Amino acid sequence: MKKILILPENVANQIAAGEVVQRPASVVKELMENAIDSGASEIKVNIVNAGKTSIQIIDNGHGIEKDQLKLAFIRHATSKLNNADDLFTLITMGFRGEALASICAISQVNLKSRTNYSEETYQITLDENKEGEITNSVGTVGTTITVKNLFYNVPARRQFLKSEPIEFKYISEAFTRIAIANPKIKFILKHNNKEEAQFEPENLRQRISHVLGKRINENLVPVEESTEVVSIDGFVLRPNNAKKSKGNQYLYVNNRPIKSNYLHKSIIEAFEGLVAPNMHPLYVLKLRVPEDRVDVNVHPAKTEVQFEDERTIYKILCSAVKRSLGIHQISPPIDFENNLDQHISLQSSKALSTPKIKVNSDFNPFNFETQKAKTSTEIFFQSNDKSEQKPIEFSSSWDESESNSNSSKSSFFLPPNYIVTSLKSSLVIINIKRAKKRILFDQLFSALTGDSQLSGQSWVFSEKIDFNHNSNIEIWDMQLKKMGFHWNKQESQFVFTAGPLFLNQSESISWLETIIQQDPNDDIYKDLALSWLSNSKNKYSAMIDSNITDIVDTLFQCKNPWTDPYNKPVTRILDSKTLSAQFN
Repeated sequence: MKKILILPENVANQIAAGEVVQRPASVVKELMENAIDSGASEIKVNIVNAGKTSIQIIDNGHGIEKDQLKLAFIRHATSKLNNADDLFTLITMGFRGEALASICAISQVNLKSRTNYSEETYQITLDENKEGEITNSVGTVGTTITVKNLFYNVPARRQFLKSEPIEFKYISEAFTRIAIANPKIKFILKHNNKEEAQFEPENLRQRISHVLGKRINENLVPVEESTEVVSIDGFVLRPNNAKKSKGNQYLYVNNRPIKSNYLHKSIIEAFEGLVAPNMHPLYVLKLRVPEDRVDVNVHPAKTEVQFEDERTIYKILCSAVKRSLGIHQISPPIDFENNLDQHISLQSSKALSTPKIKVNSDFNPFNFETQKAKTSTEIFFQSNDKSEQKPIEFSSSWDESESNSNSSKSSFFLPPNYIVTSLKSSLVIINIKRAKKRILFDQLFSALTGDSQLSGQSWVFSEKIDFNHNSNIEIWDMQLKKMGFHWNKQESQFVFTAGPLFLNQSESISWLETIIQQDPNDDIYKDLALSWLSNSKNKYSAMIDSNITDIVDTLFQCKNPWTDPYNKPVTRILDSKTLSAQFN
């Protein structure tokens, strides 16, 4: 039996380095963050052979004192915190005291530094954590650190590195993320002595435009929100800039670049109906959370964080993005299927003059006996020849069975499947069938998430089901009851006596046996709601009042009244600008 021994320091450091340094981009990220913490206003990054040969970071920060140069390379030595409580008041990018020690364990490092109150510049060279000598050097205020021959003493790790273009791509992405987060700092990136990027001090919008391209500027939609839980600042790009592949999605918490699928999903939800399901919106969003409500000490790479109230931040972020899109009037594009002149044929081919108003001098609004209901509206255009007056008739008849006498005067049914209603200074045309699908989908999703409850229908004959141990029936208890299921347990069997109103008994049981094997989550809820819409066919009509006013009011209470769950348009906006274009 082998004895327990303490690993040699160099071996322990190489093992620990694997958590911090995965590739050259990791070194660039850690050293750039150190430069930012030093108060630098200018940072230069020089790369040779995608970082395999050399990585050099030059900053004009406050520098490191001579007697602390060796200390900087000792593991867990840091100037950024003193005790565990400081983890919850961090304002710096780094804090672990591991980066320099890890980098030094797998490369050859030279560090040269001068403080702003010193006339001397000092340097130290280390190789595999071997103690180096401090010597005098020449340089300006700040720090220059050069990392050579990365992974030279760990050949297995070096073999796993990708080709030079791919590794430099990773470096460029790390550089870009930090450059966007700090627009007031000047950044320069060179690769093999060729300048790849240079960003002068500027505001966030200018920095984004320089990073992503000047044409991006006109597509930026500002997002701003301030609450006690989180403050949000940044931009999303208009839906037409969405891409099929992920990229150009930048999320920051307290100026720290992070990766969060959960918060990314919140932004995706805000764009629902504006981009196709397989498309990814672009954004640069900076979240500011009180330091004591976020834990950044989750992973050595420091790209993951944990929030005290993640669900609230999710909702605030989604609402802030959605509100910004609304304020800037970003909605599904108007696409008229038929031009107005296709429905109107002028009987006179002569040019029309300016229309004149014809007044009936005998009309008395208080004489009800002389008035009669009309089924059409006559509009007369006065030509130069007064004998020629041609009426144009617009049919205004509708199926009385589809309308309701109590419906709003500003809404009316337009056969065969439409409602026309007013919205501020425009008209809105609503597709009734798709509107009902949107309403039902939202009701189903809300019931699944526990925010509302749907009615159920009792069954003439109860249904006994014996679920296996993987059924998760207890986990789904709340959601099933919200959907309208009722049951009681008899020994090992579940006796169901009612189910959802929009599914018959056999459909309900078939669905139940399928989904009970899954774990509840928002993605599953969305898939289930869509499958219900398909299975229920036209039964959803019975769940929604056909009263025009109720349909309109309920639709515009939905999160996304513009498209149905299948991203087909539900509403079309007809404003004065659009009308002018039609008449021109």
